[in-house]
Amino acid sequence: MSQDFRNRYGLMRENDPTRQEENESVATERYSTQSHVRNIVFVLRDGPRYFLNYSYLVCTEQQDNETLLLHFTTHLVQLTGKRLDVLFLDLADHLPRIIGCTEPRYDLLTDDLPVVHEIIITATG
Repeated sequence: MSQDFRNRYGLMRENDPTRQEENESVATERYSTQSHVRNIVFVLRDGPRYFLNYSYLVCTEQQDNETLLLHFTTHLVQLTGKRLDVLFLDLADHLPRIIGCTEPRYDLLTDDLPVVHEIIITATG
């Protein structure tokens, strides 16, 4: 084995992120950056917030232009509003990050954008 190989191998071992020192605490370890997990945050009219992960979204059902049903593995989310066909296509691409309720009196301010009036979240199973 060459001396150069031994030096490089030693450097590689020193910078190994999987190797833990004896004095490091595993319980207090945190990620340095946020993950790339995609969630949907639902903001209800009264103020409570929920988030559900896109990876558990099994099916989205568009009953008509004013109702969407989002079937998650553990929850059923019903969205009621106006122009929800645009939101249906955005959900298929995992684009919406926050979906919140809007008062019906503000419908005229949003021309071609979807407006959600009511969000009902129920646990299934």
